[in-house]
Amino acid sequence: MKQISKILILLFLAGCQNKVESVKHENKYDIQILYNHYKTDKTFNREYLDKEYLRNGNLYLIFESHFNQDTVEVKINGKKEISEIISTEPSTGVAKSIELNDMETINSVGIIVNNGKEAFIEIDTMNFFLITFSDSVLKIRVPKSVPFYD
Repeated sequence: MKQISKILILLFLAGCQNKVESVKHENKYDIQILYNHYKTDKTFNREYLDKEYLRNGNLYLIFESHFNQDTVEVKINGKKEISEIISTEPSTGVAKSIELNDMETINSVGIIVNNGKEAFIEIDTMNFFLITFSDSVLKIRVPKSVPFYD
């Protein structure tokens, strides 16, 4: 009888352990999408970068500050296309940059961090999106001009 009790207790504890681990990977955060950020953005305008990249037919997702071994999933038109673990490079402030060709075929982009909720971006004419993740906020901004990282 004691053996059965010990086995049941061990099975119970093992079940609790698995449950804790599965919850550990869920991430709760708020989402902020600033489509009109370009109207107030004070980014220094580097005309040669703007001519090369702005509205060139490709879509750019730049994952910037505060990513630290975070799992990022990118969906294009509702279909998962990219899933990677990223960390911000301290010297540049960039974790990952993604260039997607044929912007005219992209209607929407979904971004999920650490199995959290999906940030949904509708694609129209703007082709640059800056993504940061800090203080439990996934923030997506549209800059006035192409960012430059030293």
